[in-house]
Amino acid sequence: MSKFKAFMKGNVKEAENVSLKLDRFDEAIVLRPLSSGEADAISDRCYKNKLGRKGKQERVFDVVRYNREICVASMVYPDLNDSELQDSYGVRGADKLYNEIFYLGEATQILEKVTELSEIDVTLDEEIEEAKN
Repeated sequence: MSKFKAFMKGNVKEAENVSLKLDRFDEAIVLRPLSSGEADAISDRCYKNKLGRKGKQERVFDVVRYNREICVASMVYPDLNDSELQDSYGVRGADKLYNEIFYLGEATQILEKVTELSEIDVTLDEEIEEAKN
């Protein structure tokens, strides 16, 4: 049996969703890991053109938007696309609902869990240390 069999779709363990209990809510939210393709698509959407020096267009990455979008994409429960839930907050769209339903500290907890779950929780210090070795 060749070594690559372990990478065949039927042999790969599916990543499990994770629950995160936030103090204000009686139920835990449920988050899922993102694939690299999903993260790439989100990343592409988070670039915007900005007028730079001498009137030249520059592509600038919007980190805040990226963080919000990976959190929204990872959210399994509650369903942020549910129209009844959106109506209760008076908004339309999953991203707008996310901004309304969660306080800043809760959004930070969600982001931390999403980055951990998707295994992108690498700090700059860790990258520098790894580069040194």
